[in-house]
Amino acid sequence: MASEKIRLSGKEIYELLSSVISISSNDFAPLFAKKLNAGPFSVLVSIILTQNTTERNALKAFKNLFEATKLNPQRVLSLGIRELSKIIRVAGLSMQKSGAILRLSSYVIEKGEGYLLSEDPAKLREELISIPGIGEKTADVFLSLYRKYPVFPVDTHIKRIAIRWGLVDKKSSYKEISSILLDFFGPSISDKAHRLMIAFGRTYCRSKDPRCWECPLKKVCPHAQI
Repeated sequence: MASEKIRLSGKEIYELLSSVISISSNDFAPLFAKKLNAGPFSVLVSIILTQNTTERNALKAFKNLFEATKLNPQRVLSLGIRELSKIIRVAGLSMQKSGAILRLSSYVIEKGEGYLLSEDPAKLREELISIPGIGEKTADVFLSLYRKYPVFPVDTHIKRIAIRWGLVDKKSSYKEISSILLDFFGPSISDKAHRLMIAFGRTYCRSKDPRCWECPLKKVCPHAQI
């Protein structure tokens, strides 16, 4: 654990970042998918598409796939891996993501899409991460956004910021970081705080050349004092 922590509470950070960072559905593919009201399957697919790519490209791929299939699991499955990979190519890793989406489609067809809404979230999480291509972050983004389940998804932005804030260290596991951030922000705002941290990581707390000199947290963040 880092020796010096950020000198604000999670709620105070949330309020400060909310005042300077605005988030729209076009900033996050899963938010866009949820706004479409096309169902939980579409949201899970959108999250898979965001893996290792920009949000803009993930959103383009999602719109392409929605136009082709309306995100009906049967229609997605009928495409096959080659055709599906062509449709979502803009998101990168198209064959890998296509495989995950097709396996998810089979799972949803077998269980019924309503199962994603009715099953115990902890059990559903274990089932989702057992599908190759769906990891902890993908499952947690879905459960947090769609089921309002108290989990804190962790990606590279989240981990980098949590380290710079002194809340975790580089050796901290996914589970440790997720638990610490959930406690730090609290379950009631953790879903929105997750997206705020990502937006903050994209605009200010970047991996290379972080904009510490104009960061809204520069007076309280230990990394900005280095």
